[in-house]
Amino acid sequence: MVYTWQFAQGSFFNIVWKDIAESFNREFEKNYIKNFSETITRPQFSSISVRVIYFLDYLTTKNKLKKKKYNA
Repeated sequence: MVYTWQFAQGSFFNIVWKDIAESFNREFEKNYIKNFSETITRPQFSSISVRVIYFLDYLTTKNKLKKKKYNA
């Protein structure tokens, strides 16, 4: 599952959740219910990550810092 929120132009807040089954088996059950049951009962690992990407405009920041310097 991935949730992305763009809160400013070029700036993002992302939350990613991953769920991984522990074992891998090439054999599968033709019965849907039994196959689903085996998938659910196997050991699972979950991970969550949070990322904030913030776009900082260099020229705007530079101009704001100049204004503060001259006003102070």
